[in-house]
Amino acid sequence: MFINNSPWLKQLARTRPVAKGKMTEQTDIAIIGGGIAGVTTAYFTLLFTDKKVTLIEADKIAHGATGHNAGQVTSYFEAPFQDFVKKYGLELAAHAQRAIEFDARILLNEIIRDAQLLTPKSEFEGYNGLETKEQILISLEDLFQRGEAVIATRALLISKEWHEHIHLPEKYKPYYSIVDKENILSLLETIDDRYIACLPFLSGCMNSALFTEELVGFLMSTYKERFTLLEETLVEDCILSQNEARLKSGTNEIHASRVVLCTNGFEKITLKNQSGSDIDTKFHHSVTGLIGYMAGFLDVPDQKPAASIYSKTDSDTGEAYYYATRRPYEHLGGKYNILSVGGPEEMVEDTRTYDPKMPYPEKHLEFIFSFIKKTFSRTYERSAFYFAWHGLMGYTPNGVRLIGSEPCNPILMYNLGCNGVGILPSIYGGHRIARILRGDTIEPSIFDPQDQRCPT
Repeated sequence: MFINNSPWLKQLARTRPVAKGKMTEQTDIAIIGGGIAGVTTAYFTLLFTDKKVTLIEADKIAHGATGHNAGQVTSYFEAPFQDFVKKYGLELAAHAQRAIEFDARILLNEIIRDAQLLTPKSEFEGYNGLETKEQILISLEDLFQRGEAVIATRALLISKEWHEHIHLPEKYKPYYSIVDKENILSLLETIDDRYIACLPFLSGCMNSALFTEELVGFLMSTYKERFTLLEETLVEDCILSQNEARLKSGTNEIHASRVVLCTNGFEKITLKNQSGSDIDTKFHHSVTGLIGYMAGFLDVPDQKPAASIYSKTDSDTGEAYYYATRRPYEHLGGKYNILSVGGPEEMVEDTRTYDPKMPYPEKHLEFIFSFIKKTFSRTYERSAFYFAWHGLMGYTPNGVRLIGSEPCNPILMYNLGCNGVGILPSIYGGHRIARILRGDTIEPSIFDPQDQRCPT
């Protein structure tokens, strides 16, 4: 067994004390959750409005999912683009894709520039390795429909050896290129010759915990009169009326005009709606928890940053894919690369049972070592293994983030449900919430809480 040991939290150079104290009695906007979603929601709300904002975190800033993720800055969804087109139509699906793939990246760069943050961020092309014809056809149909929506695409790379024995529909010709299989394996940096194609995608890496910690420091110094931070303050009850929310933490209570839920620890909060139908049961049944397991290996600092997804058809753990990122990493005064690998997951029926301090199961580390042995020519011995960590993710039924006002009572708002890919959706979500709070007319989105959850 190993402890939950995140490499991203190791890089935090915290200089301020834990902001723990009695809740203020009144605020305009209360934000629950001090990860990247909560802090960027606070940032944009303070930037766009003159409202007072109180940020409430049950632990310490960035010590939840934000400090226990893969740290990959990418925009892919857990479901194919064509699934969203079928469910929501091409226009709404395309709007969502552009929002995360392009708009959120611009917002991230603007935050770093305007707040003068020093957190390193890299951007590069990643690759999704495909093993089967079915995976290839799904990818090509996604690219075709992206083309119909006039969304920029990168051509799928298909191995010449496989393509010679198969016929693909004519409509897909503009969306793929034929290359030698060695090119596919080289881009994926793999020795596993089952991969017959790879899909390039815009990717990057960033320590989101360091980014979040640095950004909250900026808020504390820039908005001293309007921003309050409370850490190690667990909100147990959120009581909604027609005009306000009351949040209870032990014997403390705060009144807020609006409350924004930005945490995967939602199961620990009881939602009581005194102005409409029940919210608590519907909400807790519609967002489920998933624990993701990752491991990190120190390596020589002579390779460029990279990210790959490896779709699996014979995974020992039943996972749909594994993923790997490589980036520069400073450790104990030395400069290295760190290879981060993830894939094993476990569903959690009740996220209240998840303990972030629970030991890292040996079986998941064995799964990761087995994947590495099959995938990479470079041997990563246990002597290079330094980090093993897990984090709780919130999953919504439709596979996309939940952003906007609760239809049963708009005093409550959401920016949560990372669905495995959280950095860019969190930032976009914070921007969208702040626009609503500013009074903007908001265009419809697949991220909107569904009206059918609240009976008329």
